[in-house]
Amino acid sequence: MSIKRVVSIIVLLMIAFGLWATNSVRYRPMPFSNPGNRRLLKNEAGSYYYFRSLPEKSMSLDVKSIPKIQLRAFGLEPLKKPQVITLINKKRTSYDLVLAERLNGYYIYNPVEIDIPQGTDVIEILCYDRSVYFRSFFPIQPKPKTPPKPKPETIPNLKVLEHSGIVMLNHNSSSSEYHSFKKERSLKFELNNQRNAAVYIRARLTDRSLPVFAIYKDGELIAKHEFTLKRTTKYKAPGITHLSTGMKIELPKNSGKSVYEFISESGHLFIARPIVLKK
Repeated sequence: MSIKRVVSIIVLLMIAFGLWATNSVRYRPMPFSNPGNRRLLKNEAGSYYYFRSLPEKSMSLDVKSIPKIQLRAFGLEPLKKPQVITLINKKRTSYDLVLAERLNGYYIYNPVEIDIPQGTDVIEILCYDRSVYFRSFFPIQPKPKTPPKPKPETIPNLKVLEHSGIVMLNHNSSSSEYHSFKKERSLKFELNNQRNAAVYIRARLTDRSLPVFAIYKDGELIAKHEFTLKRTTKYKAPGITHLSTGMKIELPKNSGKSVYEFISESGHLFIARPIVLKK
């Protein structure tokens, strides 16, 4: 495809977009204060009653706070030089009515755009050709799009920040997810929204040494705990032999947000499951 043809296509697309943007403006019909006879017109612009004034009279429009109107018209017979006259603050202005199409025996004219001076409350529409009917519309000002309100961030009650791996603890036909920690890597989690928590914990027994771990809250040591050498036979974890009995630790009351860290001081492997308590 030649460059000239590409440029032509781009120009046509720009024109089409411009026409689409112009036609996308929405208009709302306006009532005349003193209309005369009426006729119904149905076309692509909609289905509206159009009006003509009473003999030797003008029709009035309330245009308070309206900066612009669009005057649409059609005639019942062909006219040589049809015109419409506006009277705004005693000033007369004439507009030619240009034929756009014929539809069902009607002579449809192009819309006339009329700017309304600021502070004007009423204008008059006058046409000496009695076969012409009018309807006035004003553009609807598009409401500025307000950006959507950001959704409030949902902070989880408990968020695990660091651990040494996931271990499934099995009991009968049920299983629970635990987080492991050892000397090289601790278990760290964040407790939010003023929620309290408890931690269920077990240790892997390797010899006659006692498993010991420490608990830190926001970087400060708050407790140390030592396991006995008692083993469980009801609970099992894949890859872990000689699992200790369980220990439940209730953490201190949480006033807002706290970060807890469980550290293995004896070098044993521990598995722990922090649980948020019900309010």
